[in-house]
Amino acid sequence: MPDVTPGQLTRTQAQPSPRQDPGSVQAIITRGWNACMVQVLLVGGGEARMLVGKEVANAAAAEAVARGVAARHGVEKVELIFK
Repeated sequence: MPDVTPGQLTRTQAQPSPRQDPGSVQAIITRGWNACMVQVLLVGGGEARMLVGKEVANAAAAEAVARGVAARHGVEKVELIFK
């Protein structure tokens, strides 16, 4: 058991590792003539990584894809960008 007084932060609490902060998800939704293209990016730690690039029937389906990917990665914040 570590020697810590009540209210004092331990080293692991004071400096969260990058794995503890899942970051945020950005969904770039591009509307086309008869479909939408959704690109889902995981943004965190100054980096962005593309997770999904998919063509869907409409903007509602694109938003559902983005929210599903975010939930799978444990991210609550989803930013939707419509173009």
